[in-house]
Amino acid sequence: MIAFGIYSFIGSNVKANSSGPPAARTGASAIGSVTAELNCTTSGCHTGTAVNTGGGTVAISPSSNTYTPNQEITITVTVTQTGRSTFGFQLTAVNPQGTRAGDLTPLDNRTFTQIATSGSQAGRQYINHSFNGNEATAPNVGSWQFKWKAPAQSVGTVTFFASGNAANGNGTNGGDLIYTTSLTIQAGSTVGPLGSFSAASYAQPALLTPDAIVAAYGANMTPNTVGNTPGQPLPTQLDGTEVKVKDASGVDRNAPLFFVSPGQINYIVPTATSNGLATVTVRRSGNDIAQGTVNIESVSPGIFSQNSNGQGVAAAYIIRVKADNSQSQEFVFELSNGTFVPKPINMGPATDKIFLVLFGTGFRRRSQLSNTTCTVGGTDLPVLYAGPSDFVGLDQANVELPRTLIGRGTVNVVFKADTKIANTVTIAIQ
Repeated sequence: MIAFGIYSFIGSNVKANSSGPPAARTGASAIGSVTAELNCTTSGCHTGTAVNTGGGTVAISPSSNTYTPNQEITITVTVTQTGRSTFGFQLTAVNPQGTRAGDLTPLDNRTFTQIATSGSQAGRQYINHSFNGNEATAPNVGSWQFKWKAPAQSVGTVTFFASGNAANGNGTNGGDLIYTTSLTIQAGSTVGPLGSFSAASYAQPALLTPDAIVAAYGANMTPNTVGNTPGQPLPTQLDGTEVKVKDASGVDRNAPLFFVSPGQINYIVPTATSNGLATVTVRRSGNDIAQGTVNIESVSPGIFSQNSNGQGVAAAYIIRVKADNSQSQEFVFELSNGTFVPKPINMGPATDKIFLVLFGTGFRRRSQLSNTTCTVGGTDLPVLYAGPSDFVGLDQANVELPRTLIGRGTVNVVFKADTKIANTVTIAIQ
């Protein structure tokens, strides 16, 4: 929610303060950790009359009742009071956490802006009347127009809080009349495109599975980059952002999240998602931000590459088992000129056994183990294990490498589960 607060300063105090009122006098409600602001009466500037008892009004009129990111909206503030001819105002815009949201810009010399520098409101921007903006714009009416530019990302409901002051011009702080009101507008319904892909293979068109790790791409999905807390269960909301997966049966579920950022969100397809066409929606503060569709199947294997693009050297290691059953692990990749490349595997003496451990996603629901194969350098090899690893959403496949591969150099590794072929990765064998 964005909150707008308005404070009108009228009469002798206005004339004395030609630079306008001090910041943080809008009367805005407490929001999050930010305390409520004072208004004309509670600040002691104008006394003797209770708020909203003088028979007048303060009104807020935006040029649009909805907004989209970066949209510019003209806002009109009007204070009406019979028998008064001097008027003024102040306005601020804040986000759901109570801090500044968007940008306020004058349209003429009747207004100007300032920033609060102290208290819990520090950092909020305010727009106020200027010395040239104190007089009535029509009999018994004071009115001002200015621009508000919406934030770069949708933040949900926008609420305007207003407090207006109609002065009597008697040269004292007594007898002036204070009014408050509020108005809400909603974020527009513009929903951007969303593409969801296997975070391992990045294959197109994307075929995903329940429990698969997914990389989703869009624009302006969230203002910040926020990740899950290591060692804790994956949350279904980060930075006010969530991913909803509505499956072919019409059931809508929240997806566990690894991280969210403006352009990319990584999530897990909910376990109970049924096969068929699913709709994936990114939602922030109750508003749909991006949406796309993807096909869900039981098995759709992808193998992680170390360069995180589904190509090149595998994100894998080998387990070396010696004759005395001692074991060691060695990565199959190394860094060269900023890119990961295959690190040649030394097969060692004939008594060594070498097992390749591949990591992927989308194949834990394969049928029989005998329906999985791994082709290395053109040689079909039996898969010893293909299923979940110890990390959420991550699958693992174990394959013993035969000594017939010695001297082959860089070779392709192609994993298959239930006739579904994964993306090709590479290893090197010296």
